[in-house]
Amino acid sequence: MSRRDKAVLEIQRLVSYFLLAVFGPIIHGIYRFRFGYSAHDLRAVRSRYAQIRREHPGPILLCTNHLTLIDSIVQGVILNSLPRYLIHVSALPWNLPERKNFDKSLAWRLTCYLGRCIPVTRGASKEESRRVQEKMRYVLNRGDIISIFPEGTRSRSGRVDAQEFSYGSGQLLSMVPEATVLCVYLRGTREGGFAHFPAYGERFYVDLEVIKPTSDNSGMRRSRDYSRQIVHQLQSMEERFFASELATGQ
Repeated sequence: MSRRDKAVLEIQRLVSYFLLAVFGPIIHGIYRFRFGYSAHDLRAVRSRYAQIRREHPGPILLCTNHLTLIDSIVQGVILNSLPRYLIHVSALPWNLPERKNFDKSLAWRLTCYLGRCIPVTRGASKEESRRVQEKMRYVLNRGDIISIFPEGTRSRSGRVDAQEFSYGSGQLLSMVPEATVLCVYLRGTREGGFAHFPAYGERFYVDLEVIKPTSDNSGMRRSRDYSRQIVHQLQSMEERFFASELATGQ
């Protein structure tokens, strides 16, 4: 990885920290007051996230199911309070959005920069893909967190797709095998399911589990094994949600 790319990432990390102090309250205000969002058992979720970070101080690969366009933002607001993000700068995850989803809007580009995004392009050249992978490896190796959607796209069925999924999470874990894999299941309890944006007044359920994927294979087969285990863990967490009182309405 070039010194310039490293410097760009370090500047982005620093700038996003200071911008978070300015725009963070606005984002939290929009989340709570403009859209009326909230989270079930928020204090316990944040306590669990902090505990996991204490127990696993190295790189963390945060793997989440994917249902709406703003899952990363909602997840970021729920997992930690703004003051805690400002105290523990590495707690704010980096994200890997598809470039075409935000590149046409200055507002979205600013939001992505603030949210520590490393843009990815589907069908990119080998050189561009290699450069993006080096950035991901650098971020993880410095002890930061990368948030990724193992399914690779939003689930149109509204359920974790354990049949057709990307190998991106497995490839990242193969690059930094010492990384801790933190699976996060996120879903609205009132309407939930696939949507561009969560419904007004949605209340979110969040579940966290640390796993250690294993494989006797190498190369792409190992990445595939890792990805399958991650997706299956999210599917198991989803089944746990639908068996709970929050889903059954009891």
